Amino acid sequence: MVMTPRKKRYIIAAIIGSIAVSFALYNAAISFPYKTTKLWNFDQYQVNSLPDIFSAAQIGTGNPGKWAIVSDPSAPSPPNVLAKISVPRSGSDYSLLGVSDSPTVGNARVSVMFKLISNATNDASAGLVIRLQDSSHYFVLMADSYNSRFSFCRADTGKILCTEDKNADIAIGQWHNITADVSTQGVAGYLDGNLLLQRYDAHYQDGQIGLWTKGDSQVYFDNLQIQY
Repeated sequence: MVMTPRKKRYIIAAIIGSIAVSFALYNAAISFPYKTTKLWNFDQYQVNSLPDIFSAAQIGTGNPGKWAIVSDPSAPSPPNVLAKISVPRSGSDYSLLGVSDSPTVGNARVSVMFKLISNATNDASAGLVIRLQDSSHYFVLMADSYNSRFSFCRADTGKILCTEDKNADIAIGQWHNITADVSTQGVAGYLDGNLLLQRYDAHYQDGQIGLWTKGDSQVYFDNLQIQY
């Protein structure tokens, strides 16, 4: 197959862009310019409640499911976690939980612990949302146990476009960690401390953070943190 000049230019530009993102994110990680840390460990909230600072939204046409504070002795910081409780599928594709008191920032390190409770359906997926503009515009780092992949995705007017995927083992019933290093040069995504994704996407330059699940996934979250 003959490669056209246009295709060659595209490939070269993609390689150069990837190198630039890697270098910029490496420098950011080394210098670690963040001075402020905000942590949500959910232990101060009443069980079976959903505090006002969290706002659930559905992306699709069905029930976004129930979010609530629950107890879990295995939590990284016991006793409480924030849970997306599974409900029968009724047309909704994704469930988003925004955090209204998170800062609106461009550069940050964001992380969360999560545990998938069941993979009875194809929807055993959890996500960390960054640069949240509204319920239709944000980035999400998605851990998909059913398909054994870790993905960088962009939400745009109800659609989810995953632009980079890596194979990853995500065990049901075990705690995992998602971390995102976010800068104007790109996003680096870590799963359990391993750098798997590096992506530049200029659609959203800043925003808040949040949590995300797919379909009727049942997921526990703990220690949501942002450093900025």
